[in-house]
Amino acid sequence: MIKNKLFIAPIVLILIIFISSFIVGSCKITEGVGEESKVTEDTLTKEETKEEISIAEDETIAEVTSISVEEVYEIIKNNQDYIILDVRTKEEFNEGHLEDAILIPVSELESRLDELPKDKPIITYCRSGIRSRNAANILVENGFTQIYDMGGILDWIDKGYPVIEEE
Repeated sequence: MIKNKLFIAPIVLILIIFISSFIVGSCKITEGVGEESKVTEDTLTKEETKEEISIAEDETIAEVTSISVEEVYEIIKNNQDYIILDVRTKEEFNEGHLEDAILIPVSELESRLDELPKDKPIITYCRSGIRSRNAANILVENGFTQIYDMGGILDWIDKGYPVIEEE
């Protein structure tokens, strides 16, 4: 009889430890249930924060339509009613730009949005494509809806299309 009690005691002890750890673990999991949960950037891990930022950027980028240099060439050649927006610096613009392009450097774009019509399609471009994508996103974030990103004038030049040089 004593041998059976000694055998049961460790099993009971193991069960008590197991049940206690389960209860404590459950408390941590259900902590905050019934309260409105707020997630701030401080509570997110670095990976979660990066993922949230990436998702937000993707949502904005999804509203910008990429357009090829060939398509833009046809638009210009056929005098279609598009705004061609060069977002490079004045010096880069003077070295060569697309016909009828409007110059608004990306660094000035947010303060000069009133210079652009919201009811016409706008094609952005820069040297290689990074600034034009940023500019296109700025336009979308500010309520412009027909935004096309051509990328860079380097692709335009590689195709042999004409550029206008300023003196």
